[in-house]
Amino acid sequence: MKKTSFQIGKIRPVFHKPFFIAVILSLLLPTACSRAVEEQTELPAVKKDHYTIGVSMPTTRLAYRKAMKELVEKAYPGTGGNPRAEIILCDADGSQKQQNQDILNMADSGVDGIVLVPNTMEGCLSSVEYANTKGIPVITVDNRIRSSPSARVVSFVGADHYSMGKEAALLFLQILEERFPDKEEWNVIQLTGIPDSSGTIDRGQAIADVLAGSSRIHVLGEYDGEFTVKNAKSVMEDCLRIYDNIDGVICQNDNMAEGCYQALREAGADGQIAVVGIDGQKSTLKIMAEGGIHGTVLQHPSMILDGIEALCGYLDGENLDEFYYEPTDTITVDNADYYLEHDLSW
Repeated sequence: MKKTSFQIGKIRPVFHKPFFIAVILSLLLPTACSRAVEEQTELPAVKKDHYTIGVSMPTTRLAYRKAMKELVEKAYPGTGGNPRAEIILCDADGSQKQQNQDILNMADSGVDGIVLVPNTMEGCLSSVEYANTKGIPVITVDNRIRSSPSARVVSFVGADHYSMGKEAALLFLQILEERFPDKEEWNVIQLTGIPDSSGTIDRGQAIADVLAGSSRIHVLGEYDGEFTVKNAKSVMEDCLRIYDNIDGVICQNDNMAEGCYQALREAGADGQIAVVGIDGQKSTLKIMAEGGIHGTVLQHPSMILDGIEALCGYLDGENLDEFYYEPTDTITVDNADYYLEHDLSW
């Protein structure tokens, strides 16, 4: 377990806006998915001048997760004084078993609350249930967990992944029309993310819904890139060998869009196939500005700070909504430079 402890000198003042027990752990927890609404747990508020908050990250190897970690460390540097909270940050390094153990350790150490970025929808249920039995509230950020009467969360803070998938797919259709206006049919591929994560499920469903509404779309296949550059590059290399005519590839995150771009560049085909991602990371926008990737949808990693703030508010006795949806932005080749110069936070 990678663990960092530091203190907060200042909590961010507000959300962006709301549109936005015995436990037996198993290494083979069943996974499943749904867009079920999470139930707000009824745990007593214990208002204090100072809280200890655990933050559980599934990994920081992905660029978006790394940006979250860095924002937390910057916002809560441990400058002393009369801090609002102490943050205990745990990185599970891609292991579901480790993330569960991190949550158990936090609960046993007596944290006041836990901010959870879950790896999958079902993998953390038993450990969340354990935290509940200890009277420790849990809030999820970015990804949801499956709704359960025994493993409850007080709220969700993050982007609406279905809306992001829809925005990306509509942009994808627009780009295909601009690049290939005379083609009766567009041959496309979708690259999917970590199986059973709510982001993968919701983005994938939205993309499928939008593409199904176009009679000109022919989906050659959907392939698992697991949100990584390396896997996406390998998938794209295989697709270039298998398919004679690919017009576009839509990826459920920007890491995979970059992997596709790398494969296309090495094959001498960069710029010939439309590539769209999701997340809005800076490295992707730099490629977009050069014309190698053609679109993305930006979400803000600062949602992790809003999650910490929301949990502190809950501990103070505030009522939380079930969902706090964070703002997103559609980015194209035309406005990529603007975001690089002004609004991009990671």
